[in-house]
Amino acid sequence: MARTKLHGQKYILKDGSRAQSVTTIISQNLGWNKQALLGWTKRTAIAGDDPDLVMQDAGDIGTLVHILIQGHLQGFDVDTGDFTRNQTEKAMVAFAGYLEWIGKTKFIPMKKNGKVACEISLVNEDLRTGGTVDCIGTLDGEVIVVDWKTTKGTVVYPEMMIQLGAYTYLIESAKPTANIERGMIMRFDKESGQFHQQMISRKKLDAGAQAFKHLCHLAKIKKEL
Repeated sequence: MARTKLHGQKYILKDGSRAQSVTTIISQNLGWNKQALLGWTKRTAIAGDDPDLVMQDAGDIGTLVHILIQGHLQGFDVDTGDFTRNQTEKAMVAFAGYLEWIGKTKFIPMKKNGKVACEISLVNEDLRTGGTVDCIGTLDGEVIVVDWKTTKGTVVYPEMMIQLGAYTYLIESAKPTANIERGMIMRFDKESGQFHQQMISRKKLDAGAQAFKHLCHLAKIKKEL
């Protein structure tokens, strides 16, 4: 299955208007890591690379990794024809890390209508936002919401917790009995194939959800200026 069939979907509200995505609201309104991003942009440009192209390339690799994981969980073949050879090779390295992790853990993806619950598209009318949850499953008896990442390092940045908190809120708003107990950020390095698992407490998910609600309010105010 190709990228265009799985990613880049639009989130449409009941009134027919398009809702902003969770990631767009966070990236356009948070600004906590603005200095870090500016520093990375400067270093990339000094090295002779175009920061926009580098970021786009990394995003495409991340997209392919998500599709490969979904294909593995839901049992369909993935068409890599939309991606360059370099992107495919790096995605396969990260995917190998996923396969190693899934083989070593007792993570059990949940099912929705007989289908593994991954890449779940949700829209929230109250916040007028939408998002796609990477996966929901159980680990050591706990229900967790998972976000796959292909970024380097082991640091969990605040925006990551806000994103997972927002997804938790969207899930439980759509299904109040969901009872998410923790979050999990899974990193799969596209250079080394190593993986890193980071658990996020319910307390931090709730704090992330509250921060996201404020960002939604800020986004609404910005439209009125």
